[in-house]
Amino acid sequence: MSQNFVTVRSQAISLESQAESLLSRYSTFAQTTSSEQTSQEKKLDKQLEESLTQRQEVIDTLGRISDENPNISASKLSQLQRHREVLKEHWQSFRNIRSSIQQERNRLNLLFSVKSDIAQQNQRQSNGEATAFDDDEEYYQNESRRVDQTHNVMDRLISQAWETRDQFRSQSHILQNSSNRILQTLQRVPGLNHLITRIGTRRRKNALAMAVVIVICVLLLFFSW
Repeated sequence: MSQNFVTVRSQAISLESQAESLLSRYSTFAQTTSSEQTSQEKKLDKQLEESLTQRQEVIDTLGRISDENPNISASKLSQLQRHREVLKEHWQSFRNIRSSIQQERNRLNLLFSVKSDIAQQNQRQSNGEATAFDDDEEYYQNESRRVDQTHNVMDRLISQAWETRDQFRSQSHILQNSSNRILQTLQRVPGLNHLITRIGTRRRKNALAMAVVIVICVLLLFFSW
């Protein structure tokens, strides 16, 4: 059983050395990342993942051997624990390097996309210079037409205002003429002015009489209550 542990552990040690070498090579892609994953990077990524997975199986085998042997030494248990810790560290390093490569690739692709957009914008501006003058000319013509239309509307409003003022003046003259005619009629008929005065006096007397009657009725109601 002890020999089996040593044999399996030698496989774990060999795989650890292999993983360290692969991680060292794999980390170089994080420093010189390309916009697309190269075939070499894909191959190395696959080798690393397979190596770590295989080592996990080897360490699991060591764990089963330790569980089946109740008399296993403490040093072997310590070695098993150390293999597990190193495997965990290698997995973490592998994930970190892969994440760094992907982040750098995303950054490069973003920069390329921005540069491409800027180039396209410059190209559109260059192509649009030929028609820029025509567009400006058309814009000025449209604005000129709008100004002319506004002036026409203002002229119509002013004309209507003058017409309204003339109508008011005409109506004022008509009222003044009517008043003059009434005065002339009163002067021509001597008794008419006297008759109108008597009618006005009579209306005032009737209003005064009505007011007296109302006051008397109110007083009667007040004292009889």
